[in-house]
Amino acid sequence: MSRSPLSTYLQLCTEFYDLEHHRGEPEASFYMDYAKCAGGPILEPMCGTGRFLLEMLYAGLDIEGFDASPYMLDALREKWAAWPLLRSLQQKAPVWEQFIQDFNSDKRYNLIFIPYGSFGLITNHNDIKKSLEILYKHLAPGGKLMLDLETVSSVPYPCGIWRRGVNTRPDGSFVAINTFTSYDEQAQLFKSVCRYESIVNGVVVATQVEDFQQYLYRFNEMDELLKEFNFSSIITYSDYAKIPATNAQTPLLIYECTK
Repeated sequence: MSRSPLSTYLQLCTEFYDLEHHRGEPEASFYMDYAKCAGGPILEPMCGTGRFLLEMLYAGLDIEGFDASPYMLDALREKWAAWPLLRSLQQKAPVWEQFIQDFNSDKRYNLIFIPYGSFGLITNHNDIKKSLEILYKHLAPGGKLMLDLETVSSVPYPCGIWRRGVNTRPDGSFVAINTFTSYDEQAQLFKSVCRYESIVNGVVVATQVEDFQQYLYRFNEMDELLKEFNFSSIITYSDYAKIPATNAQTPLLIYECTK
């Protein structure tokens, strides 16, 4: 089945996202520890611009990934090309363009991980279940599936107001974002109109507008979905220090699921 191209994560969004995040964040070492212990192939669906994937490749780990945004993948490949050691390992970055719902391979992975709440970008319930089924299928026996989920407690109240953020490029120019948020409590959908601006010498030289949607999970909602699969263990954390998730008001849930 062919799917419509993404209407989000376009060029300016990708650039803003890549400038927004930096090394040294707790999730970077969290996932690197799991990757080093995987002992076999690793897959990062929704790999974005490669902030985790490239570091793991640099560490000599066997990882590949995919993303539905060609702009994200272009940014990843540009960074790949700028790292001579990575280019010496293989001819091209081990990534490709794909939706999780369409992924099918004979390969089985010791670790599959999706950080930063990106799994919430799948907002259709049938697609959510299909994606979980596909991820489970592609795990090796004893392999781990790691999912970050943002919850209904993560909504940035108040909604219905404009917010602005600005990130600086290395050349001193800027990428800005203006967001107008809303939350559909019944559908558990967080929505944001995002207007991105490229600003050079104080002048807006380009704009892009995206309609962003993310499904937010209720506490224990994912547990009910995962019961359909025969995971030998499901552990839930509330942060990257591995504090057990016991508070229903936590904004983040991290799932460690062992096949």
